[in-house]
This record gives sequence, C-alpha cells and structure tokens, in this order.
Amino acid sequence: MNREEIYEKGRRYAEGKGFIQSYENAFLCLKTAADLGHPKAQYNTGILLHRGLGTEISHKEAFHYFKLASSQNHPRAHYILGCYYAFGYIFAPQKEEAVRFFQLAADMGIEDAQYDLGVLYLQGDGVKKSEEDAVRYFTLAANQGLATAQYNLAICYLQGMGVFKSENQAIHYLNLAANLGDPKAIELLDRMTNMAFGK
Repeated sequence: MNREEIYEKGRRYAEGKGFIQSYENAFLCLKTAADLGHPKAQYNTGILLHRGLGTEISHKEAFHYFKLASSQNHPRAHYILGCYYAFGYIFAPQKEEAVRFFQLAADMGIEDAQYDLGVLYLQGDGVKKSEEDAVRYFTLAANQGLATAQYNLAICYLQGMGVFKSENQAIHYLNLAANLGDPKAIELLDRMTNMAFGK
C-alpha cells in the first residue's frame, strides 16, 4: 500500500467505517503514513498522541508530528502549534511564536486561530496591542459562526473597543452567540433585557 492508502485505512479505523472502530489500529496506520510524509496523517498522528487515543499521551511526540504537518502547510497543524507555543504544553509559553503560527492558520481561514489571534491583540500579548486588529480577527471568526468570537465582538461594540460603540451591533452578535448556546451571551442578553424593562 502507498502512504495515501495507509492513511485512508487509518482514518477508517478511527471513524469505524468499513472496520470495527479501533484507535489502536488507527494510530498504527496513521503513524506509518505520517512517517512516509503524509501531511494529514502527520496531523492526525499528533492529535492521537496529544489526546492519548490508541497510544500513550505524549505531547513531545505530538509536537514533533504537528511540526512535520505544519512544514507541509497543514492549516490546523499551524493552529495547534500556536496553541503549544501559547499554552506551554512541553515548554514555557512563547507568545511571539504562538502569534506567528496563529497568523498562518488565521490567514488560511481557521476560525479558532482568528479568535485566539484577536485575544492576543486585545491583550497585547506577544504582539503590539491593537483593539482594531482584535476586532478584525474577531469579526472573521464570528462570521464563520464561532460563538466565543461573536460574544467578544459584541463586548467590543458595547464598550467601543477598536470600533464605534453600537448597542445594535452588540445585540446582533450576542443573539448569534446565544443561538449557538454560548452561556455568557445568553446571560448578558437577559441582563440587558431586564434593564430595558426596569426589572
């Protein structure tokens, strides 16, 4: 079998399609394909190692495979590497490196990376503080349906951070987030409604 066929076999084991679901067998196939240079297999091998599915948890090994996938421009591998650098799974946090990888993933449309990049810009953490850039990245993620980004964007509109104050825009994004079940958005909408009706 070539690396693509081995990857597909691993994916089917992981999903239980055509085989009895087995993360152990999935890991063996995916790692084999990963070691043959298959970028999706490298990413998925990293995920299984990170979560301890079908193998022991090893953040160090997971990081190795995410780096391999990232070097082949895998969008989510860029994002996960950003998380490793931001949250320090195997070394002290390096926010500048986190920003670099989040930026790569955000530019490729990964909404989680757009959101996290927005947070770092809002806090000035690893990057020069910019409320305007925070709003820009929150908007990108919000428009892809990420509830946490919609909630944060609503806060920016309520407080006039990086954007003109607009309660209407804030309510618009709070409603979107609330419809997706975001508890903070639901609570804030309830409070705003109670205030409007003088409760």
